[in-house]
Amino acid sequence: VTATVNNVTGGARLRVIPTLPNAYDFEGDAPGSSPAYWIASTGKFEVRDVDGSRVFVKKADNPFTRRARVYNGAAQLSDYTVEADISAIQSRRQMGDAGVNAQRHTLVLMGNHQRLELQTWQPETVRTVTTPFAWEPDTWYRLKLSVENLDDGHVRARGKVWRRADAEPDDWTLQMVDVNPHHQGSPGIYANAPFEIFFDNIRVYEN
Repeated sequence: VTATVNNVTGGARLRVIPTLPNAYDFEGDAPGSSPAYWIASTGKFEVRDVDGSRVFVKKADNPFTRRARVYNGAAQLSDYTVEADISAIQSRRQMGDAGVNAQRHTLVLMGNHQRLELQTWQPETVRTVTTPFAWEPDTWYRLKLSVENLDDGHVRARGKVWRRADAEPDDWTLQMVDVNPHHQGSPGIYANAPFEIFFDNIRVYEN
């Protein structure tokens, strides 16, 4: 936005964030770009054509941006679900970590550890719940994280993962009740990898 008053011109950038529900498949974005309203994505991620579809790629050209969180919704959101398709490459027997964020909770596929984690705060591992999960490289998986504020003030977070080519399982893979919770927070995606991670078909919707 540009405005001029008495020969003085000023400019500002605006961010318009859509309300829920919203879905993003990147097909309308130019290769090399990132969605304009997504926070902290520029320079770390880019849209790219992969196998006939446009996807969002966590770049691997800068070691200082190896770990990245990108947010695509308002910080005041609560009681919602995030879904995303995720795929990773393997190089030199190493795989990265990738996941989705909802209300400050994170559901992460840990590549080298071959497990799934549900985190309320990454540095505090006491409250993190985990389960072994054989995550294969070059394979698309679907992650789903749902967070719900409970009447007693606690928060319930539940996550599941499955191969994108398969039907969604009925049961949640991991779940937790957080007694020291976050009641609001932005949806988004997470990656920590020395190699590229691919995201597609990101959905955010109310529970």
